[in-house]
Amino acid sequence: MTNSQNKVVALPRGQEITPQSNSDLSAFLRRQFINYGILPLLLILLIVTFAIIEPRFLSYANVMNVTRQVSYLGIIVVAQMLYLVTANYDLSNGATVALSSIGCAMVMAATASGDPATSIALGCLAALGVSLLIGIVNGVLVAVVKVSSFMVTLGMASAAVGIALLVTGGVPVYGLPPEFSRYFGEYTIMGVPFPAIVFALVAFAAYILLNWTKIGRHAFAVGGNERAAYQSGVNVQRTLLCMIISGSVLAGLVGLLLTARMSTGEANVGVEFPMQSIIACVIGGIALSGGEGRVSGAVMGAFFIVLLSNGMDLIRVQSYVQDILLGALLVLAIIVDKLRTRVRLRQVAAPHAA
Repeated sequence: MTNSQNKVVALPRGQEITPQSNSDLSAFLRRQFINYGILPLLLILLIVTFAIIEPRFLSYANVMNVTRQVSYLGIIVVAQMLYLVTANYDLSNGATVALSSIGCAMVMAATASGDPATSIALGCLAALGVSLLIGIVNGVLVAVVKVSSFMVTLGMASAAVGIALLVTGGVPVYGLPPEFSRYFGEYTIMGVPFPAIVFALVAFAAYILLNWTKIGRHAFAVGGNERAAYQSGVNVQRTLLCMIISGSVLAGLVGLLLTARMSTGEANVGVEFPMQSIIACVIGGIALSGGEGRVSGAVMGAFFIVLLSNGMDLIRVQSYVQDILLGALLVLAIIVDKLRTRVRLRQVAAPHAA
């Protein structure tokens, strides 16, 4: 290789280009594809398409509606990411949301005759306590007993939903303090819904955890190669327990926020979260094989799912057609994940080949 490849070429009209500009652009696009897949392009196409078809899509009321909706799914997606970076799955996050909602509502309904603040505090502790227990069970079975997270969380999902239906008889739980819904479900700060603020704080905390702490670096190491991480001195069990329990507690937080939004405890809330969260994560660049992912990609993935659903609702696409599209999107996300892996491996191998 000669130095002439790096020289600036002068053009007759005073313009200058670098011979490496095309290769630099190609490297940039390849790097963005590895980080985020095709998500940025899909987001732009989605917003432009729905804005043209349905003018209400970009209205202030609909933007606020999307902001509120994305808060719940966004927290679940971040929770799913904490599992995925360690090469595990959480198929129980929807059931965790449901059982946390029931626990929160039942405690508040039982103590609603007393001080509202005490009732709300006890209900919040109940929701987070239920999700903490689920996270501990999942974490111990995955990290200590070494059972597949797929099977553990699938079984936990069935058990949690069964418990929620058993204790309620399938009937929503009413009688919550009105202050709970007012402050946790409807309250806004400078026009921003309270759940959206919680989502922003959760995303920021996850970014700090994964990028600026030792446990976060260990999580990526465990997801990339658990045996190598163990031989490097990483406490694999502690890392897995921390990530899995944190992910489940975040699902409990969503159960609490949704209970405030609905003013009732529901045993069937969150059924769609497992598939939607996995789609959002994978299409946002979080590898199914573990060891790779960005919080920004998870956030964009959540926005994409909510915007897609919202736009289809506005143009009155039937629900079963939406299910078909989500299923196709999951397949597409998996294909893109495989392509990203190949591009990344080819990029890593290129310098060695040279």
